[in-house]
Amino acid sequence: MKIMESMKTRIGLPILASAGLVVAGCHCGGEKAATTQPAYTGGAGEEQTSATTTGNTVIPLYQEQVNVGTREVQDGQVHLKKVVKTETVNQPVQLRSEQLVIEREPASGQAAAPGGEAFTGQEITIPLKHEVPVVEKSVTSAGQVVVRTQSTQTQTNIMAEVRKEDVAVSPSDQQNVIIGQGIQSAGGGESPSGQNYGAGGNVITDPAQCTSGDAATLSGRQVQFSGLKVDRVIGDRVVVLDAGNGQKLYALPSQAPGCKPGDRVTVTGTLRQSSNATGLSGDAAQTISSQPIYVDAQRIDVQ
Repeated sequence: MKIMESMKTRIGLPILASAGLVVAGCHCGGEKAATTQPAYTGGAGEEQTSATTTGNTVIPLYQEQVNVGTREVQDGQVHLKKVVKTETVNQPVQLRSEQLVIEREPASGQAAAPGGEAFTGQEITIPLKHEVPVVEKSVTSAGQVVVRTQSTQTQTNIMAEVRKEDVAVSPSDQQNVIIGQGIQSAGGGESPSGQNYGAGGNVITDPAQCTSGDAATLSGRQVQFSGLKVDRVIGDRVVVLDAGNGQKLYALPSQAPGCKPGDRVTVTGTLRQSSNATGLSGDAAQTISSQPIYVDAQRIDVQ
């Protein structure tokens, strides 16, 4: 009996302990049951911000290209017709005619024995002939006419208008709008750094455009180039730049540029015709005068 009671006591202790936990969690004596609240990691007055990544909006852009070819069209026609013409030909010819000459010859004085025809009447007929012209025609070759076509080539310039789509950002002056390179804002042109520069899109950012365009048209245009390599410096003012297309671009700052061959520079200025360059002498003047256009540089900064 003592052994059995000891075993019940040992078995009942953990059961009662578990039961006590259950009792503590129930409604007893009008007390509310304990509830578990989620843990709050932030302190008082702290604001939690989460960044949401949205998908990209893709705007396809299209542009037209001009493909110039050739096709044959009717350019009139030529009719050839063989006609027969009649003309008068003068051809000399000699004609012969016979004539009868009747003459009396004197007697020889010798006696002649009369023949059987003596003292008889006789009639003699002598035919006379003459030639008349005879015209005969024969067909001979008079040559031939050869008709052939030949091609000639002429060069002409074809001008056509093409359309090109672009994206204009408006408004572009908000701080939360980042305009990338090559995107035009609603207020003007686009600089190489991606910021709006100048009005009306009149700023040239491609140096190759200055070496391939007409000097009279380009004169007065604003330029802003970035990352140009200095090829050489002539004198103390003329800077020769590599335009990137195998051509050279010449810049003339108002003071010593402070750059050397091999430097990468940023150039801001205005395109001028070489006839407007002043204050140069020697190799610098000869170099500028040999070029159709140069950059009147306001600033040349070494990067």
